[in-house]
Amino acid sequence: MAATDSEHSSLFSLTDCIYFANGNCMFKRKCNYRHCQIAMKQLEECSKWPDTCRNIDCPYRHTGQRFKTQKSPVKEKGRVSFFWDIENVPIPKGQQPFDIIQRIRDRLVVQPGLQEAEFSCFCDTTTISHENRLSLHHANVDNINVPTGKPGAVDLKILLALDRFERNYRPPATVVLISGDI
Repeated sequence: MAATDSEHSSLFSLTDCIYFANGNCMFKRKCNYRHCQIAMKQLEECSKWPDTCRNIDCPYRHTGQRFKTQKSPVKEKGRVSFFWDIENVPIPKGQQPFDIIQRIRDRLVVQPGLQEAEFSCFCDTTTISHENRLSLHHANVDNINVPTGKPGAVDLKILLALDRFERNYRPPATVVLISGDI
């Protein structure tokens, strides 16, 4: 059953403030949304929200995203992204990148029941053989070309990709960084 506009407005004070959840709500006590410290310390959402839960101190999360879509009976799987610094951890001699990536996916995505968000390989693509680039392409890996103009350029590109992943995916999410850098 869809909620009316008046029900939506009355639910604002029971909906978690996304700025409070990220630690930077500038309205503090004047905010129209819920600031529940206990709920922010966990990831589990209230099973009764927004249908019947009207407890402002409910220890579970009351996210606003359920207003837009119907509840899905399928629980969202955790996401996993792979970032491979192929310049620091090169493809082993005699190995095909496709086979390596399939083993990684089987062990870290399929067996734990996760969902792959992305698999990216960072390097100067002119330093990789055509066969290896083709094998990476067939494995559905994004080849991110980072020309070797500046030292640490690949590391910076990976940091930007990590930041983008953090902004796009909420917990539970996993990052696998394949790199020789510490």
